[in-house]
Amino acid sequence: MDDQPTTPRSNRRLTARRACKLTVRYRADDGWHPATAMDLSHKGCRLRLGEDLARGIALTVAFETPEGDKGGAPIEVEVEGAVIWSRREGLSHQAGIHFAEPPAALSAILARA
Repeated sequence: MDDQPTTPRSNRRLTARRACKLTVRYRADDGWHPATAMDLSHKGCRLRLGEDLARGIALTVAFETPEGDKGGAPIEVEVEGAVIWSRREGLSHQAGIHFAEPPAALSAILARA
């Protein structure tokens, strides 16, 4: 039996994610699919979706704020990224997405999330 204390897992995220529940859409190969962003940062997000995505595939996630949300005009931004993990969670799937080069407009989405 090993009496060595276990070392805690390090958090590999580069930035803190903000909890949210945004309706988004993503495109991997064959058109747009609906999803829900469960958390979001400048470097990535966690999506709840209806299919299992293969680790490493490239995709585009489109975020949009509703018209008139918090008194501003709607904002839409598409962000390219890659799936870094994917797993089944209950009746749906969840995937972690890492953004390659997040556009500046993503800050406005984060501010309204």
